[in-house]
Amino acid sequence: MGGVEIKYVLISILGVATSLIGFITVWIKVGQDKGRQEAVVKNLEQKTVKNETDIAELKNETKGVQIEIARHIGVVETKLDFIKETVTALKGGRRATEK
Repeated sequence: MGGVEIKYVLISILGVATSLIGFITVWIKVGQDKGRQEAVVKNLEQKTVKNETDIAELKNETKGVQIEIARHIGVVETKLDFIKETVTALKGGRRATEK
């Protein structure tokens, strides 16, 4: 019976050792995964900050373009008004000479 008891003890020790190794392996894996997740979160936070900065810069550029377009439209409108006035004056002058 001594041999059978030793087998049970060895099997129990191997079971405990296997469980302990499994627990340690899982614990290490969880730690590695946590480290990877923290790195991914940090990377995403950096990308988010960069994207927010890019968006702010694009908004500023868009405002600048809108101001330039408004300025050009104002110049064009002024020139069109001058052309309209000139044409109207020329038409009025012709009518006066025609009569």
